[in-house]
Amino acid sequence: MPRIDIPIKRLFQRRPADWARYVQPGCREEWVRPYKTEYTPRKESRLDNVLEIDDPSSPYLLHFEPMGYRDEALPARMLRYRSDIWEATLAGGRGTPSIRQVVMFFYKEDDNGLHRLSDRWDTGGLEYSSTVIRVWEERRQPVITAKLVGLYPLLPLMKGDDAKESPEQALKKCIDAVQEIEDESLRQDLLAAMAILAGGKYPPDLVLSIIRREMVMESPIFQEWVREERAEAEARGEARGKVEAKQDAICKYLRRRFGDASAGLQRKVREMTSLEVLDGVMEELFAANTLEEAQAIIQGRH
Repeated sequence: MPRIDIPIKRLFQRRPADWARYVQPGCREEWVRPYKTEYTPRKESRLDNVLEIDDPSSPYLLHFEPMGYRDEALPARMLRYRSDIWEATLAGGRGTPSIRQVVMFFYKEDDNGLHRLSDRWDTGGLEYSSTVIRVWEERRQPVITAKLVGLYPLLPLMKGDDAKESPEQALKKCIDAVQEIEDESLRQDLLAAMAILAGGKYPPDLVLSIIRREMVMESPIFQEWVREERAEAEARGEARGKVEAKQDAICKYLRRRFGDASAGLQRKVREMTSLEVLDGVMEELFAANTLEEAQAIIQGRH
């Protein structure tokens, strides 16, 4: 599954009003502005995904949480975000303004179905929930009709009006909507984000055959995403190298200490992929005087 946090964050920053109008159809573009605060929560929070909606009848804050992974503790985290936002507004002398929180899922496998918290005690109780949008349940055409350009990269993940359309037809219709945009820089960013998101639903070869690399190479969103992917790949390779080096050291120690009789234990060590576990095994093995003691240590950690 592709990492979607970078493209979604950049789209949200570039076209915030489109996202606000999508979840609140009566919202007007001139009412929307990013929420700004000098307050820093004790734990990392998503205050950068908060918008101020200056609705003349009743102003409120709009908090988006795009989900590109599965989180069993999501409702508790959303409640913490709400608390963090109110802590910031209270610290700024604004009291506790109304907050609408929206969780947006892009892929079915990321939705665990748990979106409500409830608690009861003698003197009261707690009921908490947030608005949930499952992109694959949303229709594509209303987004195009309303010209919510900031959400165009989500179009391939949405339902088309023709239930029999092929993946290739769906992607081409989505690209056609983007190609109508005159701003070349924006068009490239939208196509880059669309290619990344579509890769989580359609075969990558198909996506790349329709949204070609030369169409998105100049996009800052694409370039940032590529840098992030490369950095993560390098970090994974470095971590793998550390694990393999530790496995080698343990197996070498077992071989020298207990000879060929330790072959079975060495195979078990090769199956261990946690550097922390391997460090613990290495430390404990120095106290093992017999093969049986070494076996107990490794099996206890396996």
